[in-house]
Amino acid sequence: MSEILGNPGKIKVLINKEEVIVEEGTVIKSLLAERGAKSRSAVWVNGRQLLLAEYDTYQIQDGDNIKILRVVAGG
Repeated sequence: MSEILGNPGKIKVLINKEEVIVEEGTVIKSLLAERGAKSRSAVWVNGRQLLLAEYDTYQIQDGDNIKILRVVAGG
C-alpha cells in the first residue's frame, strides 16, 4: 500500500497538471464522478487515450499523469 503524507491508502497523481491525492484503487469512472465530469469525457493516462470500456476497470496508479477533456458538441 502507498502512504502519502501520512495517509495510508492514498496516492498522488497529476490531473490536468494539478497534483491531486486520491484513494488507492480508484477507477477512472469514479474519478470522473468525483470531479463532476461526464462519463463520456475523453481521458488520457500517461499519454495513452483510454477506451470508454476501460473506465470501469483501469485503476489509477501512483504517479499517473491524467488528462481529462470534456467533450462539447454544438451547432
